[in-house]
Amino acid sequence: MNYINKGKRDVIIIPEFSNVQVIEEIREKYDELYGIVPPHITLAFPFDSNIPDDILKSRLTEIAADFKPFKIRLKGISFALDKRVDIYYIFLDFIEGEEKIKALHKRIYKEILREELTFDYRPHITLGCTKEKIDLSLDEEFESTVDQLSVELIGENEESNIIIRVGLSGINQTEK
Repeated sequence: MNYINKGKRDVIIIPEFSNVQVIEEIREKYDELYGIVPPHITLAFPFDSNIPDDILKSRLTEIAADFKPFKIRLKGISFALDKRVDIYYIFLDFIEGEEKIKALHKRIYKEILREELTFDYRPHITLGCTKEKIDLSLDEEFESTVDQLSVELIGENEESNIIIRVGLSGINQTEK
């Protein structure tokens, strides 16, 4: 495993699906982070920043206050080629809630990280990666309610350490 993100933070959503075992079966086969990082939606990719955790939490709380909990639904698999490393990422795609995820993502980058991505952000859950497209389909639907954002500190072995949780509309604002 290539530990390129250790010590960085990111902002994620960890949805709770009643049928998450279906996702985990695919991840076990194709995702090297299976078992050490839960299925998640990345709002801000791993970043290095001097922003202290308390300031990050405060700014994230301000953004979250403008969003009420919302429903997401995902279904279907797509592949995205990362030309830099010649790998296809396997994505679980959105069918509902994508616009709200994009809005959160945009505000986090604009108001907290103060930077712009060099590619179009596409909300998804990563199921793994392969060297070539494979015959893989997923007809099951996954539904959850997004009610909090998490800041993850990536550990020495790429493991997930949630250091901040912020509830949407001011609910469940706790720090772990």
